[in-house]
Amino acid sequence: MPVPSLLPTLLPFAALLRGAAADVLQLDAPLWITRAPGCLDLVGGPSELPGSASVSIATGRSAYCAIQNQADDKILIRFLRSEPKGGNLEWSGKISTIYTKKGPPRSLAVLQALFEADGAMWMMEMMAVMIGLRRTHQLNTPKQGFVLVIWDWMPDGAGYGVEAAVATATALAFKASTGLDKKRVDGIRIARALIYGYKETLHRSLSMTQVLTCAVAQRGCLLAIEHGLDPVMQWLPLPEHVVVASIDAGGGPAAPDMARHATIGARMGLEHLNKALKKAKLPRRGGWGQVSSAEFEGGLRSHVPTKESGKDWLSKFKTPQDEELLSLVPVDENFRERALSEHHVRESARARRLLQHLQDYSRTKREDFLAEAGRVLNSAHRSLVEKCAFKDDNVTALRAELTSAGRKAGLFGSRLADGGAGSAIMVIGHATAMPRLRELAAVHKKTFGVGGQVFHEVGQGGVLDGWWEGVLNADEEKKSDASKKS
Repeated sequence: MPVPSLLPTLLPFAALLRGAAADVLQLDAPLWITRAPGCLDLVGGPSELPGSASVSIATGRSAYCAIQNQADDKILIRFLRSEPKGGNLEWSGKISTIYTKKGPPRSLAVLQALFEADGAMWMMEMMAVMIGLRRTHQLNTPKQGFVLVIWDWMPDGAGYGVEAAVATATALAFKASTGLDKKRVDGIRIARALIYGYKETLHRSLSMTQVLTCAVAQRGCLLAIEHGLDPVMQWLPLPEHVVVASIDAGGGPAAPDMARHATIGARMGLEHLNKALKKAKLPRRGGWGQVSSAEFEGGLRSHVPTKESGKDWLSKFKTPQDEELLSLVPVDENFRERALSEHHVRESARARRLLQHLQDYSRTKREDFLAEAGRVLNSAHRSLVEKCAFKDDNVTALRAELTSAGRKAGLFGSRLADGGAGSAIMVIGHATAMPRLRELAAVHKKTFGVGGQVFHEVGQGGVLDGWWEGVLNADEEKKSDASKKS
Protein backbone atom coordinates (compact mmCIF):
# COMPACT_ATOMS: atom_id res chain seq x y z
CA MET A 1 0.00 0.00 0.00
CA PRO A 2 1.58 3.34 -1.03
CA VAL A 3 2.49 5.81 1.71
CA PRO A 4 0.64 9.13 1.31
CA SER A 5 2.77 12.20 0.76
CA LEU A 6 3.21 14.56 3.66
CA LEU A 7 1.09 17.69 3.48
CA PRO A 8 3.15 20.90 3.13
CA THR A 9 1.89 22.06 6.54
CA LEU A 10 3.48 18.99 8.18
CA LEU A 11 6.91 19.23 6.52
CA PRO A 12 8.53 21.47 9.19
CA PHE A 13 7.57 18.99 11.91
CA ALA A 14 8.74 15.97 9.92
CA ALA A 15 12.14 17.61 9.45
CA LEU A 16 12.34 18.37 13.17
CA LEU A 17 11.45 14.79 14.16
CA ARG A 18 14.41 13.40 12.24
CA GLY A 19 16.76 15.33 14.49
CA ALA A 20 14.90 15.83 17.75
CA ALA A 21 13.03 12.53 18.14
CA ALA A 22 14.97 9.88 16.21
CA ASP A 23 16.08 8.41 19.55
CA VAL A 24 12.51 7.69 20.68
CA LEU A 25 10.54 7.17 17.44
CA GLN A 26 11.07 4.44 14.86
CA LEU A 27 11.12 6.61 11.77
CA ASP A 28 11.07 3.55 9.47
CA ALA A 29 7.82 2.29 11.03
CA PRO A 30 4.25 3.63 10.75
CA LEU A 31 3.27 6.57 12.95
CA TRP A 32 0.61 9.26 13.08
CA ILE A 33 1.23 13.01 12.75
CA THR A 34 -1.45 15.51 13.77
CA ARG A 35 -1.64 19.28 13.74
CA ALA A 36 -3.85 22.07 15.08
CA PRO A 37 -3.40 25.79 14.34
CA GLY A 38 -3.24 28.63 16.80
CA CYS A 39 -6.12 31.08 16.82
CA LEU A 40 -6.99 34.70 17.51
CA ASP A 41 -10.30 36.33 18.38
CA LEU A 42 -11.16 39.14 15.99
CA VAL A 43 -14.39 40.42 17.56
CA GLY A 44 -16.65 39.00 20.23
CA GLY A 45 -16.37 37.62 23.71
CA PRO A 46 -15.03 36.97 26.13
CA SER A 47 -18.41 35.63 27.38
CA GLU A 48 -19.75 32.64 25.43
CA LEU A 49 -23.21 32.42 26.96
CA PRO A 50 -26.25 31.60 24.77
CA GLY A 51 -26.92 34.26 22.16
CA SER A 52 -23.41 35.70 22.10
CA ALA A 53 -21.47 35.85 18.84
CA SER A 54 -17.77 35.77 18.06
CA VAL A 55 -15.53 35.97 15.00
CA SER A 56 -12.09 34.35 14.98
CA ILE A 57 -9.34 33.12 12.67
CA ALA A 58 -6.90 30.22 12.68
CA THR A 59 -3.26 31.29 12.42
CA GLY A 60 -0.62 29.96 10.05
CA ARG A 61 1.44 28.63 12.96
CA SER A 62 0.47 25.31 14.57
CA ALA A 63 1.10 22.83 17.35
CA TYR A 64 2.12 19.35 16.13
CA CYS A 65 2.10 15.81 17.52
CA ALA A 66 3.66 12.54 16.41
CA ILE A 67 2.42 9.36 18.09
CA GLN A 68 3.58 5.79 17.65
CA ASN A 69 2.26 2.74 19.48
CA GLN A 70 4.77 0.44 21.18
CA ALA A 71 4.89 -3.34 21.62
CA ASP A 72 5.19 -3.00 25.41
CA ASP A 73 3.32 -0.97 28.05
CA LYS A 74 5.80 1.89 28.29
CA ILE A 75 4.77 5.52 27.71
CA LEU A 76 7.10 8.37 26.78
CA ILE A 77 5.94 11.93 26.16
CA ARG A 78 8.39 14.56 24.90
CA PHE A 79 7.33 18.21 24.57
CA LEU A 80 9.54 20.30 22.27
CA ARG A 81 9.47 24.00 23.12
CA SER A 82 11.66 27.05 22.44
CA GLU A 83 13.98 28.38 25.14
CA PRO A 84 11.81 31.49 25.79
CA LYS A 85 8.98 29.09 26.66
CA GLY A 86 11.14 27.11 29.08
CA GLY A 87 12.77 24.53 26.81
CA ASN A 88 11.93 20.86 26.27
CA LEU A 89 10.00 18.64 28.69
CA GLU A 90 9.90 14.86 29.01
CA TRP A 91 8.09 12.23 31.09
CA SER A 92 8.14 8.43 30.97
CA GLY A 93 6.19 5.72 32.76
CA LYS A 94 3.86 2.81 32.12
CA ILE A 95 0.16 2.51 31.35
CA SER A 96 -0.32 1.29 34.92
CA THR A 97 1.32 4.49 36.17
CA ILE A 98 -1.60 6.64 35.12
CA TYR A 99 -4.42 4.11 34.64
CA THR A 100 -5.95 1.71 37.18
CA LYS A 101 -6.23 -2.04 36.53
CA LYS A 102 -9.97 -1.63 35.94
CA GLY A 103 -9.40 0.95 33.21
CA PRO A 104 -10.17 4.50 34.38
CA PRO A 105 -7.36 7.00 35.01
CA ARG A 106 -6.11 7.19 38.59
CA SER A 107 -7.62 9.81 40.88
CA LEU A 108 -6.59 13.43 40.37
CA ALA A 109 -4.94 13.50 43.80
CA VAL A 110 -2.79 10.47 42.93
CA LEU A 111 -1.87 11.89 39.52
CA GLN A 112 -0.96 15.28 40.96
CA ALA A 113 1.25 13.70 43.62
CA LEU A 114 2.90 11.48 41.00
CA PHE A 115 3.71 14.28 38.57
CA GLU A 116 4.77 16.64 41.35
CA ALA A 117 7.25 14.02 42.57
CA ASP A 118 8.55 13.67 38.99
CA GLY A 119 8.79 17.46 38.55
CA ALA A 120 6.36 17.16 35.65
CA MET A 121 3.17 18.99 36.62
CA TRP A 122 2.75 19.88 32.93
CA MET A 123 1.62 16.26 32.51
CA MET A 124 -1.69 17.22 34.13
CA GLU A 125 -2.47 18.98 30.84
CA MET A 126 -1.98 15.68 29.03
CA MET A 127 -4.28 14.03 31.56
CA ALA A 128 -6.86 16.79 31.04
CA VAL A 129 -7.00 15.84 27.35
CA MET A 130 -7.19 12.10 28.09
CA ILE A 131 -9.84 12.50 30.79
CA GLY A 132 -11.93 14.86 28.64
CA LEU A 133 -11.91 12.42 25.72
CA ARG A 134 -12.65 9.48 27.99
CA ARG A 135 -15.57 11.14 29.78
CA THR A 136 -17.11 12.05 26.42
CA HIS A 137 -16.68 8.44 25.20
CA GLN A 138 -14.03 9.24 22.60
CA LEU A 139 -11.03 7.41 24.10
CA ASN A 140 -10.56 4.06 25.82
CA THR A 141 -7.77 2.95 28.11
CA PRO A 142 -4.63 2.36 25.99
CA LYS A 143 -3.94 -1.36 25.43
CA GLN A 144 -0.32 -0.74 24.57
CA GLY A 145 2.29 1.88 25.33
CA PHE A 146 3.11 4.77 23.03
CA VAL A 147 5.62 7.51 22.29
CA LEU A 148 4.13 10.97 21.89
CA VAL A 149 6.21 13.92 20.65
CA ILE A 150 4.63 17.38 20.79
CA TRP A 151 6.03 20.50 19.13
CA ASP A 152 4.82 23.98 20.03
CA TRP A 153 5.66 26.00 16.90
CA MET A 154 3.60 28.96 18.00
CA PRO A 155 5.01 32.50 18.40
CA ASP A 156 7.05 32.98 21.56
CA GLY A 157 4.81 35.77 22.82
CA ALA A 158 1.77 35.10 25.01
CA GLY A 159 -1.65 34.44 23.51
CA TYR A 160 -2.28 33.07 20.00
CA GLY A 161 -4.39 30.23 21.44
CA VAL A 162 -1.31 28.12 22.25
CA GLU A 163 -3.05 26.13 24.99
CA ALA A 164 -6.04 25.35 22.77
CA ALA A 165 -3.82 24.40 19.82
CA VAL A 166 -1.62 22.03 21.84
CA ALA A 167 -4.68 20.44 23.48
CA THR A 168 -6.44 19.96 20.13
CA ALA A 169 -3.40 18.46 18.38
CA THR A 170 -2.83 16.14 21.37
CA ALA A 171 -6.48 15.03 21.38
CA LEU A 172 -6.26 14.17 17.69
CA ALA A 173 -3.06 12.21 18.32
CA PHE A 174 -4.64 10.15 21.12
CA LYS A 175 -7.63 9.41 18.93
CA ALA A 176 -5.35 8.49 16.01
CA SER A 177 -3.37 5.99 18.08
CA THR A 178 -6.54 4.05 18.90
CA GLY A 179 -7.41 3.41 15.25
CA LEU A 180 -10.00 6.12 14.70
CA ASP A 181 -12.08 6.63 11.59
CA LYS A 182 -11.25 10.18 10.51
CA LYS A 183 -14.66 10.61 8.93
CA ARG A 184 -16.29 10.17 12.33
CA VAL A 185 -14.18 12.75 14.18
CA ASP A 186 -16.46 15.61 15.21
CA GLY A 187 -14.80 18.96 15.90
CA ILE A 188 -17.55 20.05 18.27
CA ARG A 189 -17.19 16.85 20.32
CA ILE A 190 -13.42 17.35 20.46
CA ALA A 191 -13.95 20.93 21.67
CA ARG A 192 -16.41 19.88 24.35
CA ALA A 193 -14.08 17.12 25.54
CA LEU A 194 -11.21 19.56 25.96
CA ILE A 195 -13.34 22.14 27.78
CA TYR A 196 -14.65 19.45 30.12
CA GLY A 197 -11.20 17.92 30.70
CA TYR A 198 -9.53 21.23 31.51
CA LYS A 199 -12.28 22.26 33.91
CA GLU A 200 -12.43 18.88 35.64
CA THR A 201 -8.68 18.28 35.85
CA LEU A 202 -7.06 21.72 35.99
CA HIS A 203 -9.96 23.95 37.11
CA ARG A 204 -9.18 26.16 34.12
CA SER A 205 -11.50 27.36 31.38
CA LEU A 206 -10.71 26.84 27.73
CA SER A 207 -12.53 29.10 25.29
CA MET A 208 -15.09 27.34 23.10
CA THR A 209 -14.29 29.88 20.37
CA GLN A 210 -10.61 28.98 20.49
CA VAL A 211 -10.92 25.21 20.55
CA LEU A 212 -13.52 25.23 17.78
CA THR A 213 -11.27 27.49 15.70
CA CYS A 214 -8.29 25.18 16.26
CA ALA A 215 -10.43 22.24 15.21
CA VAL A 216 -12.63 23.34 12.31
CA ALA A 217 -11.58 26.74 10.93
CA GLN A 218 -11.31 26.86 7.14
CA ARG A 219 -8.21 28.18 5.40
CA GLY A 220 -8.66 31.76 4.21
CA CYS A 221 -11.92 32.16 6.15
CA LEU A 222 -13.20 33.86 9.25
CA LEU A 223 -15.07 31.56 11.62
CA ALA A 224 -18.28 33.07 12.99
CA ILE A 225 -19.89 31.30 15.95
CA GLU A 226 -23.31 31.85 17.46
CA HIS A 227 -23.00 30.35 20.93
CA GLY A 228 -25.68 28.18 22.52
CA LEU A 229 -26.26 24.60 23.56
CA ASP A 230 -25.20 23.65 20.03
CA PRO A 231 -22.86 26.25 18.47
CA VAL A 232 -23.90 27.46 15.02
CA MET A 233 -20.89 28.12 12.79
CA GLN A 234 -20.42 30.00 9.56
CA TRP A 235 -17.25 30.16 7.47
CA LEU A 236 -16.85 33.49 5.70
CA PRO A 237 -14.13 33.62 3.02
CA LEU A 238 -12.00 36.72 3.32
CA PRO A 239 -12.82 39.01 0.39
CA GLU A 240 -10.25 39.24 -2.37
CA HIS A 241 -7.40 41.67 -1.63
CA VAL A 242 -8.41 41.97 2.04
CA VAL A 243 -5.97 41.00 4.78
CA VAL A 244 -6.60 40.25 8.44
CA ALA A 245 -3.24 40.35 10.19
CA SER A 246 -1.94 40.37 13.74
CA ILE A 247 0.94 42.45 15.10
CA ASP A 248 2.56 41.50 18.38
CA ALA A 249 2.97 44.60 20.56
CA GLY A 250 5.18 42.56 22.90
CA GLY A 251 5.57 42.68 26.63
CA GLY A 252 3.68 39.47 27.46
CA PRO A 253 -0.03 39.34 28.32
CA ALA A 254 -1.46 42.84 27.96
CA ALA A 255 -4.24 42.24 30.51
CA PRO A 256 -3.99 38.69 31.87
CA ASP A 257 -7.02 39.01 34.14
CA MET A 258 -9.32 41.13 31.99
CA ALA A 259 -11.29 38.37 30.25
CA ARG A 260 -11.98 36.54 33.53
CA HIS A 261 -13.05 39.72 35.32
CA ALA A 262 -15.20 40.94 32.41
CA THR A 263 -16.94 37.58 32.04
CA ILE A 264 -17.70 37.15 35.73
CA GLY A 265 -18.94 40.73 36.07
CA ALA A 266 -21.29 40.36 33.10
CA ARG A 267 -22.65 37.07 34.45
CA MET A 268 -23.25 38.71 37.82
CA GLY A 269 -25.18 41.48 36.05
CA LEU A 270 -27.25 38.91 34.15
CA GLU A 271 -28.42 37.43 37.46
CA HIS A 272 -29.74 40.85 38.47
CA LEU A 273 -31.53 41.20 35.12
CA ASN A 274 -33.13 37.76 35.32
CA LYS A 275 -34.25 38.37 38.89
CA ALA A 276 -36.09 41.50 37.71
CA LEU A 277 -37.55 39.71 34.66
CA LYS A 278 -38.79 36.83 36.80
CA LYS A 279 -40.48 39.30 39.14
CA ALA A 280 -42.17 40.93 36.14
CA LYS A 281 -43.16 37.46 34.85
CA LEU A 282 -41.12 37.94 31.69
CA PRO A 283 -38.87 35.35 29.99
CA ARG A 284 -35.37 35.16 31.39
CA ARG A 285 -32.29 35.59 29.17
CA GLY A 286 -29.55 33.00 28.82
CA GLY A 287 -26.88 35.56 28.02
CA TRP A 288 -26.33 39.21 27.20
CA GLY A 289 -26.14 38.29 23.52
CA GLN A 290 -29.90 37.69 23.70
CA VAL A 291 -30.42 41.35 24.65
CA SER A 292 -30.40 43.93 21.86
CA SER A 293 -28.75 47.31 22.27
CA ALA A 294 -32.17 48.97 22.02
CA GLU A 295 -33.55 46.77 24.83
CA PHE A 296 -30.53 47.46 27.00
CA GLU A 297 -30.81 51.23 26.56
CA GLY A 298 -34.61 51.06 26.75
CA GLY A 299 -34.64 50.08 30.41
CA LEU A 300 -33.00 46.72 31.01
CA ARG A 301 -29.73 48.39 31.98
CA SER A 302 -31.43 49.91 35.04
CA HIS A 303 -31.73 46.46 36.63
CA VAL A 304 -27.93 46.06 36.74
CA PRO A 305 -25.91 47.84 39.45
CA THR A 306 -23.26 50.25 38.24
CA LYS A 307 -20.81 48.81 40.74
CA GLU A 308 -20.89 45.94 43.22
CA SER A 309 -18.41 43.93 45.25
CA GLY A 310 -18.22 40.18 44.99
CA LYS A 311 -19.04 39.95 48.69
CA ASP A 312 -22.25 41.98 48.31
CA TRP A 313 -23.34 40.00 45.24
CA LEU A 314 -22.82 36.68 47.00
CA SER A 315 -24.92 37.87 49.94
CA LYS A 316 -27.84 38.58 47.54
CA PHE A 317 -27.66 35.42 45.39
CA LYS A 318 -27.52 32.28 47.51
CA THR A 319 -28.98 30.11 44.74
CA PRO A 320 -28.34 31.90 41.41
CA GLN A 321 -29.56 30.58 38.09
CA ASP A 322 -25.90 30.40 37.06
CA GLU A 323 -24.78 28.09 39.89
CA GLU A 324 -21.15 28.05 38.77
CA LEU A 325 -20.83 31.70 39.77
CA LEU A 326 -20.88 30.74 43.45
CA SER A 327 -17.40 29.28 43.04
CA LEU A 328 -16.14 31.96 40.64
CA VAL A 329 -17.09 35.30 42.20
CA PRO A 330 -14.19 36.62 44.33
CA VAL A 331 -15.32 38.33 47.53
CA ASP A 332 -12.50 40.89 47.45
CA GLU A 333 -13.05 42.32 43.92
CA ASN A 334 -15.30 45.14 42.76
CA PHE A 335 -17.16 44.85 39.46
CA ARG A 336 -18.56 47.57 37.18
CA GLU A 337 -21.41 45.25 36.29
CA ARG A 338 -23.43 47.63 34.13
CA ALA A 339 -20.43 48.62 32.00
CA LEU A 340 -19.26 45.01 31.62
CA SER A 341 -22.79 43.88 30.72
CA GLU A 342 -23.04 46.63 28.10
CA HIS A 343 -19.74 45.49 26.59
CA HIS A 344 -21.15 42.00 26.05
CA VAL A 345 -24.46 43.28 24.65
CA ARG A 346 -22.73 45.45 22.08
CA GLU A 347 -19.87 43.08 21.32
CA SER A 348 -22.21 40.43 19.95
CA ALA A 349 -23.83 43.07 17.76
CA ARG A 350 -20.40 44.19 16.58
CA ALA A 351 -19.48 40.62 15.58
CA ARG A 352 -22.57 40.37 13.41
CA ARG A 353 -21.99 43.82 11.87
CA LEU A 354 -18.42 42.92 10.97
CA LEU A 355 -19.59 39.89 9.00
CA GLN A 356 -22.25 41.94 7.20
CA HIS A 357 -19.79 44.69 6.20
CA LEU A 358 -17.29 42.17 4.85
CA GLN A 359 -20.01 40.38 2.90
CA ASP A 360 -21.16 43.73 1.46
CA TYR A 361 -17.59 44.59 0.48
CA SER A 362 -17.13 41.18 -1.15
CA ARG A 363 -20.31 41.73 -3.16
CA THR A 364 -19.76 45.38 -4.20
CA LYS A 365 -16.00 46.01 -3.79
CA ARG A 366 -16.93 49.41 -2.34
CA GLU A 367 -14.20 50.52 0.04
CA ASP A 368 -16.71 52.21 2.34
CA PHE A 369 -17.86 48.80 3.54
CA LEU A 370 -14.28 47.86 4.37
CA ALA A 371 -13.95 51.12 6.26
CA GLU A 372 -17.09 50.23 8.23
CA ALA A 373 -15.59 46.84 9.08
CA GLY A 374 -12.52 48.67 10.39
CA ARG A 375 -14.72 50.92 12.52
CA VAL A 376 -16.20 47.83 14.13
CA LEU A 377 -12.73 46.75 15.26
CA ASN A 378 -11.97 50.25 16.55
CA SER A 379 -15.26 50.33 18.43
CA ALA A 380 -14.57 46.90 19.94
CA HIS A 381 -11.19 48.07 21.21
CA ARG A 382 -12.65 51.28 22.59
CA SER A 383 -15.16 49.19 24.54
CA LEU A 384 -12.31 47.17 26.06
CA VAL A 385 -10.78 50.44 27.25
CA GLU A 386 -13.94 52.19 28.44
CA LYS A 387 -16.07 49.29 29.69
CA CYS A 388 -13.48 46.68 30.67
CA ALA A 389 -10.82 49.13 31.96
CA PHE A 390 -8.08 47.91 29.60
CA LYS A 391 -4.75 49.73 29.76
CA ASP A 392 -1.37 48.81 28.28
CA ASP A 393 1.25 51.29 27.02
CA ASN A 394 2.70 49.01 24.34
CA VAL A 395 -0.68 48.23 22.82
CA THR A 396 -1.85 51.85 23.05
CA ALA A 397 1.30 53.15 21.34
CA LEU A 398 1.14 50.65 18.49
CA ARG A 399 -2.57 51.23 17.90
CA ALA A 400 -1.91 54.97 17.76
CA GLU A 401 0.60 54.39 14.95
CA LEU A 402 -1.84 52.15 13.09
CA THR A 403 -4.62 54.72 13.44
CA SER A 404 -2.33 57.51 12.29
CA ALA A 405 -1.35 55.56 9.16
CA GLY A 406 -5.04 54.89 8.59
CA ARG A 407 -6.93 54.61 5.35
CA LYS A 408 -4.20 56.21 3.25
CA ALA A 409 -1.97 53.26 4.11
CA GLY A 410 -4.78 50.78 3.47
CA LEU A 411 -5.33 50.15 7.21
CA PHE A 412 -8.94 50.45 8.37
CA GLY A 413 -9.14 49.35 12.01
CA SER A 414 -7.51 47.43 14.84
CA ARG A 415 -8.37 45.77 18.12
CA LEU A 416 -6.58 43.87 20.90
CA ALA A 417 -7.14 40.13 20.45
CA ASP A 418 -8.00 37.41 22.96
CA GLY A 419 -9.13 39.62 25.82
CA GLY A 420 -5.58 40.60 26.72
CA ALA A 421 -4.26 37.05 27.15
CA GLY A 422 -1.49 38.13 24.79
CA SER A 423 -0.44 41.38 23.17
CA ALA A 424 -1.53 40.66 19.59
CA ILE A 425 -3.42 43.42 17.79
CA MET A 426 -5.75 42.40 15.00
CA VAL A 427 -5.73 44.65 11.92
CA ILE A 428 -7.99 44.71 8.90
CA GLY A 429 -6.90 46.32 5.63
CA HIS A 430 -5.95 45.94 1.98
CA ALA A 431 -3.41 43.29 1.08
CA THR A 432 -1.29 46.14 -0.34
CA ALA A 433 -0.90 47.48 3.22
CA MET A 434 1.39 44.63 4.31
CA PRO A 435 4.70 46.47 3.61
CA ARG A 436 3.51 49.47 5.63
CA LEU A 437 2.29 47.16 8.39
CA ARG A 438 5.74 45.57 8.66
CA GLU A 439 7.37 49.02 8.75
CA LEU A 440 5.17 50.09 11.66
CA ALA A 441 5.90 46.84 13.49
CA ALA A 442 9.67 47.32 13.01
CA VAL A 443 9.51 50.90 14.31
CA HIS A 444 7.55 49.73 17.34
CA LYS A 445 10.11 47.03 18.14
CA LYS A 446 12.98 49.54 17.79
CA THR A 447 11.20 51.97 20.14
CA PHE A 448 10.00 49.53 22.80
CA GLY A 449 12.46 46.66 22.35
CA VAL A 450 9.66 44.06 22.22
CA GLY A 451 7.11 42.68 19.77
CA GLY A 452 7.30 43.47 16.08
CA GLN A 453 6.14 40.14 14.65
CA VAL A 454 3.47 40.26 11.93
CA PHE A 455 1.33 37.23 11.00
CA HIS A 456 -1.18 37.29 8.17
CA GLU A 457 -1.68 33.70 7.02
CA VAL A 458 -5.14 32.33 7.86
CA GLY A 459 -4.76 28.61 8.54
CA GLN A 460 -7.01 25.56 8.63
CA GLY A 461 -8.38 23.55 11.55
CA GLY A 462 -6.68 20.32 12.57
CA VAL A 463 -9.78 18.15 12.31
CA LEU A 464 -10.10 19.08 8.63
CA ASP A 465 -6.60 18.33 7.31
CA GLY A 466 -4.23 17.92 10.25
CA TRP A 467 -3.79 14.16 9.78
CA TRP A 468 -1.15 11.90 8.29
CA GLU A 469 -0.30 8.24 8.76
CA GLY A 470 2.78 6.70 7.24
CA VAL A 471 6.51 6.05 7.44
CA LEU A 472 8.89 9.02 7.55
CA ASN A 473 12.08 7.14 6.62
CA ALA A 474 11.11 4.22 4.42
CA ASP A 475 13.89 1.61 4.12
CA GLU A 476 14.59 1.37 0.39
CA GLU A 477 16.30 -2.03 0.76
CA LYS A 478 13.26 -3.50 2.48
CA LYS A 479 11.06 -2.04 -0.23
CA SER A 480 13.24 -3.66 -2.91
CA ASP A 481 13.22 -7.07 -1.18
CA ALA A 482 9.45 -6.94 -0.76
CA SER A 483 9.09 -6.06 -4.44
CA LYS A 484 11.22 -9.07 -5.51
CA LYS A 485 9.27 -11.48 -3.30
CA SER A 486 5.99 -10.27 -4.73
